Amino acid sequence: MTLKGDYSAGSYVTASHNPPEYNGVRLRRSDGTGYTVENEVVWKTALEGRHRLAAWEDIGGLSRIDEKEAVSEYKDFLLERITMKRPVKTLLDIGNGAAHYAAPLILKEAGADVSTINGEPDGRFPNRPSEPNDKTLGALKKRVVEIGAEFGVGYDGDCDRAMSVDDLGRTVPTEKIGVLLARDIIERKGPGVVVANVSCSMIVEEEIEKLGGTVKRVRVGDVFVAEEIKEHNAILAIETSAHIFMPEFYVFDDPILATLQIARILSEKEERLSEIVDAMPSYPYVEINFACPDNVKFRVMDEIVSEFGGLGVELDLTDGVKVNYSDGWILLRPSNTSPKIRAAIEAKTPARLEELKKIATDVFEKSKGRA
Repeated sequence: MTLKGDYSAGSYVTASHNPPEYNGVRLRRSDGTGYTVENEVVWKTALEGRHRLAAWEDIGGLSRIDEKEAVSEYKDFLLERITMKRPVKTLLDIGNGAAHYAAPLILKEAGADVSTINGEPDGRFPNRPSEPNDKTLGALKKRVVEIGAEFGVGYDGDCDRAMSVDDLGRTVPTEKIGVLLARDIIERKGPGVVVANVSCSMIVEEEIEKLGGTVKRVRVGDVFVAEEIKEHNAILAIETSAHIFMPEFYVFDDPILATLQIARILSEKEERLSEIVDAMPSYPYVEINFACPDNVKFRVMDEIVSEFGGLGVELDLTDGVKVNYSDGWILLRPSNTSPKIRAAIEAKTPARLEELKKIATDVFEKSKGRA
């Protein structure tokens, strides 16, 4: 609505995928994307008590837009641009979140055969944790198989992320969904830039470059991804956390749009989603959390840079420290919310994954000892 209504800015109350006691206010630009450095300015201004309270009559008018009217405009915008060739049997796990009204309505009116679970809005999230991932979507995975759905989608609480499940009841990595969507865009519009954050699988480069496209790696965070989309005129962007951006519509992430596009693509294909994703490579991947006190973890990160530098490897410092090898990669990033340094590691074979795990662990331990 911020974009459609020609507003200067927008805001909404959300805890993202966290419990409701973490609710806060997120601000949006006039194009619907999030702020970056400006957020820090606002935060510091409020924390230091330098903000000024103004009377309502001094800051403009107050009006209300009916929820159903807003959803109707959103629905019409999407359905004018997306049509399905046949009803695709789709199961939506609403997760008791914000997708409860718009997602099933739009998919049904697009022509999909839609069922839902956990469809009642409830900010306490009684049926599963808000974050959609392989562990939390057990009910969705089971039910997809039981009813013979062609795919399922699990949304997070504020409906800016969604994880897909194939017809065999398996969660599908966002990178593979991204490749599916990129293929469709490139077939229709030609090659372009795909933005992916630093923790996305190396299959992104392998598959996108086969199609004539290029990949731009960026730091983790939807607001930073949106900035890179604009800078590089990207055709698609993805994050491992299941944010999907489709700039031919708008620059911000939208999981309902992504769901609709997946359903449309499946309606045009003979292959099942499981067959499509199984034709893409899969590589062993692991995440490790290294305990590291907040008061030293950034010094430890500096030491990690030095330690890897001493090994003679090329470093990518886009976000944390990433080392790319011909057959895998290591990424070490400080957690923004807990006393940890997180490692993400991917390799082309299980044996190589174990070798890279040992390298990452050794580098961390040596760096922590010197910090």
